[in-house]
Amino acid sequence: MAGQQAFYRRRRKRSDGVVKLNITSMIDMFTLMVVFLLKNYSAQGQLVTPAKGLMLPTSSVEKTVGEALSVKISEKTIMVENTVVLDSVGYEQLRGQKDFLIRPLYRELSQQAKTARLSAEKFNTVFSGRISIQGDVEIPYNILTRVMYTCGQAGYPVMNLVVYRKA
Repeated sequence: MAGQQAFYRRRRKRSDGVVKLNITSMIDMFTLMVVFLLKNYSAQGQLVTPAKGLMLPTSSVEKTVGEALSVKISEKTIMVENTVVLDSVGYEQLRGQKDFLIRPLYRELSQQAKTARLSAEKFNTVFSGRISIQGDVEIPYNILTRVMYTCGQAGYPVMNLVVYRKA
């Protein structure tokens, strides 16, 4: 019986120890996996969500668009990002306007350009002057050209027309 008690004491001593798990190699493995996935992840282009009521034209263009300010032209309004710049009343007045510059759009784009330039200066980058124009297929050509002219005058000379890609 004394021999049995000694056996149990030895066994208890072995199991009473704290088990330490070395996770350094596991963390290294996960770090390598994260770096590998980040290097292989490709986020080209810009996710574009057309405004409600917009039907974009289709094209066979292969070029992808980077990040840019968004101007949306529907049949009744003009918006910068999601802010309505020209409502339906102003849009109707625009149709009869002789001047090529759209003043409310120019004011908003100038303010956006000023903010973007300050941000670029603060972060030591270059202001790109890029703008993405989403235009409904039914908008008149003279409205589109006036919007493009106004974008150029407000400091956004690099314009991209957003379209659906033909399959």
